[in-house]
Amino acid sequence: MKRNTFLLFGLGLATLLMGGCEDADYSTLSDQAFIAQTSTNGNSSEKITIGNDPVTTSVNVRLSDPTSEPCSFRLEVDTTVLADYNRHNSTSYVALPEGQYSLDNSQATVEAGESLSSPIDITLNPLTEQMKNSGAKFALPLRLVSTDGKKGVLNSGSSIVVLLDQVIYTPVPILNSRNNFKFLWNTSADNIELNAWTLEMDLNISLLGTEVGQLNNQAIFGGWANSGKDGEIYIRFGDAPIKGNILQIKTQGTQMNSKMEFKANTWYHIAYVCTGSSLNLYVNGQLDNSMTLPGKTVFLGKDNCQMGNQDYLRANVMVSEFRLWTTARSQGEVANNMYVISPQSKNLFAYFKFNEGYGNDFADATGHGNTCTAQGTTQWVQNVRIDGK
Repeated sequence: MKRNTFLLFGLGLATLLMGGCEDADYSTLSDQAFIAQTSTNGNSSEKITIGNDPVTTSVNVRLSDPTSEPCSFRLEVDTTVLADYNRHNSTSYVALPEGQYSLDNSQATVEAGESLSSPIDITLNPLTEQMKNSGAKFALPLRLVSTDGKKGVLNSGSSIVVLLDQVIYTPVPILNSRNNFKFLWNTSADNIELNAWTLEMDLNISLLGTEVGQLNNQAIFGGWANSGKDGEIYIRFGDAPIKGNILQIKTQGTQMNSKMEFKANTWYHIAYVCTGSSLNLYVNGQLDNSMTLPGKTVFLGKDNCQMGNQDYLRANVMVSEFRLWTTARSQGEVANNMYVISPQSKNLFAYFKFNEGYGNDFADATGHGNTCTAQGTTQWVQNVRIDGK
């Protein structure tokens, strides 16, 4: 009898708990509000391209079911939303300062019988010159809250981050056979030592071969070791056995070709990422090719690195945003920072924006004292949009 009593008690408790869970789930899934543009995705963002004019976007409040009475909501700027977004996406967006945005009536009402509110308009102002030059990427983090308590807000659809995709108009120098760029790394040693590294840049080349061996060996970057050390990073378009529009890298005694056939007069962001034992090529933030490496340390001479060559480079090459890192960057880090990055970023060894607009000397934005000097007279092209759009 005692045993049966415990059995009945256990069944009753289980039933009570299950009933409670069902009620909780039902409450969560019904009669809730969320930002319509999130589609209840808890890691939502919207990318807005911002140039020289204000841009307006909008969000709506949606209910899971039509409401029997009017209910009101408000959008709030919430920096904790941005902190969560950066953590989940390996990004480093900075909250947009006050004065750089406006919410046209941050209140929204869903009327009786409806499930969607009228839009809340958000106006984003052009970035100031100081903001552009900072290297930071900006975002507006928003959270939805109920103002009358009539409806709950679904957690997974309660926030959205508006990402500002800055249009980059900048001067760019032209690299060619008559004007190579020579680097001098600021180190007391004869070589810099790279176990893991990332080399990236934006470029636009005017002439490429489309046949095997045609216009081969158009060098973009070449670096070699000094003093008997072993090291090479050599990036070029074309080789004798491949088409001239294929990008090739030589390092650690081996080489890798791009799968992509590049187009002349087109802007690309390229990034080579080496972990030491593996090499990835990203083009415009997307993985193009990868290979396994022997795992050797790469040494580059402090005065033995340059862009371009004199014998084979027949094209004019516009270049921008050259960066050398002493770490292997992730795909997300590459893709999210193709056109702007903070000069104070960790493990950023050298950063040449190539945006001076005049002269033959290029500044290292990191402040590490590296230099780059044109070996001829530099021709500049002003006000160039480097994202290819």
